[in-house]
Amino acid sequence: MNFGLGYSEIAVIVVIALIIIGPKRLPELMRNVGKVMGQLRRASDDLRREILFSDEVRSMRDSINDAINPADPPPVPPKLKVKPQPEASGPEAARETGTQAQSDPAPGPDATPIEPK
Repeated sequence: MNFGLGYSEIAVIVVIALIIIGPKRLPELMRNVGKVMGQLRRASDDLRREILFSDEVRSMRDSINDAINPADPPPVPPKLKVKPQPEASGPEAARETGTQAQSDPAPGPDATPIEPK
């Protein structure tokens, strides 16, 4: 954490601070600056940890929500299935389709017999 300063620049700043502040107060000032820097570092680490924790909690919450409520639910089979109609033969089928039945129906009780000539 040099703040982009080289060793020569830091040495110049320390010499100037030593001249301005004096040799008695410089160690106390550097100690206070060190404490403040430590507090700032701890605060930034706590903030970073809190942000990472909230991201982890958000991702776990999203995973749980996706598991409970998927975005694309699987297709639900219909409750009632239509059974295919068997092929009907006879007069009912001829009436429904408009064609004659393929086999002659058996004569009913009101059918009149045809006599040969």
